[in-house]
Amino acid sequence: ARLPRSCGCSEEAPRERQLMFSTSEFYSYCRTHDVDIIPFDRLPAEATTVRYHNAYAVGLNFLKLKTVRQMRTAMLHESGHLHTGALHKVDSPFQLVAQNEHRADADAFRRCLPPEEIRQAMNQGYTEPWQLADYFDLDEDYIKKALHYWTECRGIDFNQ
Repeated sequence: ARLPRSCGCSEEAPRERQLMFSTSEFYSYCRTHDVDIIPFDRLPAEATTVRYHNAYAVGLNFLKLKTVRQMRTAMLHESGHLHTGALHKVDSPFQLVAQNEHRADADAFRRCLPPEEIRQAMNQGYTEPWQLADYFDLDEDYIKKALHYWTECRGIDFNQ
C-alpha cells in the first residue's frame, strides 16, 4: 500500500520554479495523510518509515540528525518510501532491503532532483557534488547517489 504522491516537492510546479525539497510540504503531506512524525532517539538509523496495517509513521532520530541538512535529506529519502510503499520487515533479506532503499531513492530523485534541475544548477556554476549539496541543501553523499542514479542507471550525460 502506497500513499498518494506529492510529498515534499511540487510536481505540478511551473517550469521556472524549482522542485527543491521542502520540509514544510513534507510536514503538510504527513498531516494531510495521517502519517505520524515521531522523534525516536533509539532508532539504529537516522530515520525510518513504518507501516502498521494502514497506519504510517516516520521516525526521526535527532541524536543522529545533527544538522538541518541531514534532517532534510532523511525526510526526502523517507518521502520516497511513503510514495512507493517500498517497505520491508526488519529481518528481511539484504537484497530486498537494498531494492526497497533503491526504489525510495529513485522516487525521491525523480521528484526532487530531476536531471533538468541538476542541469540548471550546473549551468549556474554548481558543478561539484559539494556545490550541488549547498545548492539543494542536501547531504553531499545523497547528491552523489543522485548523480550516480542519473548517470549510471539512467544514462544521463550532464556534460551535454
